[in-house]
Amino acid sequence: IASDPDLPSNPPPLPPFDPTFEHTSAQKQLNQLRFIYQRGVTHPMTGLDQFWQEYEAFERAHSESLASVLIAEWLPKYQHARSVYLERNRVWTIHELRGGRLAVPPVGCETGVGGGGGGAAGK
Repeated sequence: IASDPDLPSNPPPLPPFDPTFEHTSAQKQLNQLRFIYQRGVTHPMTGLDQFWQEYEAFERAHSESLASVLIAEWLPKYQHARSVYLERNRVWTIHELRGGRLAVPPVGCETGVGGGGGGAAGK
């Protein structure tokens, strides 16, 4: 293998190991996971109760004192998302929603072009 005489024969040394970098990297990852959990518990979705329990366990595993503060802060947001989800379930079920179909007027409504609207076009 031919070598280029202009290149140094040895690569430059790596910077010394910095334990604070590893700590800040782990802290950054922890904060990102916390952000994802906190966004998730505000979305009305299937499995929200299980997600909330996992979030509580996540926070308690890292710091019990911080967990109590954060859980108290996010509990009302979770409860609101849960109530929205339950309300949506009372109105619509997955079996009633038919994907891929066009919306149509409810049964018993007058249908037809310009029929009975009383607007300017009907006068």
